[in-house]
Amino acid sequence: MKKIIFLFALLSQILSAKVISASYEVSFGIFQTMGIADARMEIKDDQTYTIHIEARTTGIAKVLSSNRTEIYESRGNVINGKLIPDIYSKVRKTNFKKITKIYTFDHVNKTVWKETIEGNNRSKEVYDFYAPEDILSLFFNFKFYMQTPQNRALYAVGGNGKDGRIDVIYPKNETLKQMKKELNMEDGDFLKVILNDRIFSSANGELLINLGNDGLCDKAVLEDVLLFGDIVGVRVH
Repeated sequence: MKKIIFLFALLSQILSAKVISASYEVSFGIFQTMGIADARMEIKDDQTYTIHIEARTTGIAKVLSSNRTEIYESRGNVINGKLIPDIYSKVRKTNFKKITKIYTFDHVNKTVWKETIEGNNRSKEVYDFYAPEDILSLFFNFKFYMQTPQNRALYAVGGNGKDGRIDVIYPKNETLKQMKKELNMEDGDFLKVILNDRIFSSANGELLINLGNDGLCDKAVLEDVLLFGDIVGVRVH
């Protein structure tokens, strides 16, 4: 379940709606569904927003992970249609443990504060780097970057711990044809997103992503994980 939320972050480019929601199932190679993620974004009065995503294990994965659940949330302001985060948080919990991390943005001073809560222990410090977005707001802001479809590096808190860099690649020609074949899909927009971080045994966290005609992510694949094949996230609602 580690960082599986990246498979669901590309949920929408449509920011005019007041509420957007979707659900996804995750399968792992030869195994059946091992996780479910529910996502919801709400915009209030075109001024503030909240994104909430909850990912939880199911079946054998639930047993092996001690009922692991991860909850991600981003809250902030809507400025000229773009989401500007004030707070990004993530909670990871099992039957035995709960860890909460809260990131507070100081955009004026280009600083992010990180607070960690584990049991009775609480600590707060300046985060290692500043980025103008968190991983959720960045992907919901993706419509701004797609206006000029070119390969680029973006930065977000919640990306890799070194600098938050995320590389976005727009496939063309034979590369695009091969990606359509691997995803078994023809319609929509196709992207390759490199998280520059280890997810399971994938060295760079390379995701193949299909955005449907309605702007929602229909399918995402993390390739060649461990010995069992791909991790696949598919929209079911």
